[in-house]
Amino acid sequence: MATYTYKARNNSGQLVEGDLTAISEQEVIAQLRQLKFTPVKISQGAQKQSKESAAGLLKTKAPKMKMGGKKIKVRDMTVFCTNLSSMSNAGIPLLSALNMSTEQVTNPYLAAVIRSVSQSVSDGSTFSDSLAQFPDVFSNFFVNMIRAAELSGTLDQVLKDMAIYLEKEDNMQSTVRGMMIYPGVLLGASAAVILLIITFVMPQFVTVFTKAGVPLPAPTRMLYELGLFVKRYPLFYFPIVFATVFGVKKYLKTENGKNSFDRFILKVPVIGSLINNTLVARFCRTLATMLNTGVPMLQGLKIVEQVLGNVVFGKIVQEVYDSVEKGEGIHKALMSRKEIPKDVTYMISVGEKSGNIGMMLNKVADFYESKIQFEVKELMVLIEPTFIAFIGICVGGILASIILPMFDMVKTISK
Repeated sequence: MATYTYKARNNSGQLVEGDLTAISEQEVIAQLRQLKFTPVKISQGAQKQSKESAAGLLKTKAPKMKMGGKKIKVRDMTVFCTNLSSMSNAGIPLLSALNMSTEQVTNPYLAAVIRSVSQSVSDGSTFSDSLAQFPDVFSNFFVNMIRAAELSGTLDQVLKDMAIYLEKEDNMQSTVRGMMIYPGVLLGASAAVILLIITFVMPQFVTVFTKAGVPLPAPTRMLYELGLFVKRYPLFYFPIVFATVFGVKKYLKTENGKNSFDRFILKVPVIGSLINNTLVARFCRTLATMLNTGVPMLQGLKIVEQVLGNVVFGKIVQEVYDSVEKGEGIHKALMSRKEIPKDVTYMISVGEKSGNIGMMLNKVADFYESKIQFEVKELMVLIEPTFIAFIGICVGGILASIILPMFDMVKTISK
């Protein structure tokens, strides 16, 4: 038998310390779990603990992390949550699990952040407070989920739920991004073909027409002048394009710009419906994940408003918050909003009446995520023939402007 010194979190999230006599560290963990404590740190004997404390003083302080310009992939966060959940479920103390996670994470920046979080937990901070020090890595939603897990003693399950949530969110965003890439490629290819024709092909024909004394029709002359401008002043239109893109991005970062864009994007045919359904799915999935973890409804709605990132849906969530605060329920505020489909309102109403609102929100999110994938496939089927027709019209118009002078040239030669 040996004496072990432990640090753990109780059901209230408070840090407690003490000594236990046991045969092994595993037995200490089992005893702590019987007391409904979450192990943070376990060391054998006062002597060993003092050595560890002395070693801790010799360690270099965790560097101050500069959060700007660092990109952490969702997959890295998913792996971190999954590994930490598995180790927590196996009874490994949080501090040891965090230290092991730094070796399992492939992203060096995330590993450095986890080391800083581990050091903060070792110094006595809660896990959620330690994560909150890195807002650009761990969102407010993530931190509040962990905080709720600390209070309920379900850290392993919450981390597992977070991994599933992040994976679903990433899949949904990848689906929407993939839909946007294909038309962009087609549009770029179309522009390249048109530029090639008006800058290299058309001038050669115009030279022939000019030598033959054939007058150029207005469309031919206009395209010819445009091609000459593109060739002669390549450094003129690039700054214009750059300034336009920069100006639009700058405007969209302003409050008026974001408000205008968020409203406009939801009214765009086809695309608007897809974005709307994506926001509905995200609203339901995020709120369900928080409610199932034990986060209070009003607190969860405040966080959901930040997660959605759309002004229109942000106002909808605020209306839902006011409705819940008055005791009227979620569905009451959603009934008058055209952005929320009627079937969603009805299912949420049923969930509220049955007391299974979290489960019902998850079902709605599953349905709309499947619907989004189907809509994207439909849209991709429509995009290809639409762009082919567009390219055909543009190229056909250019070729027509080349062919028209040929008839005049034939007439001139015949005379």
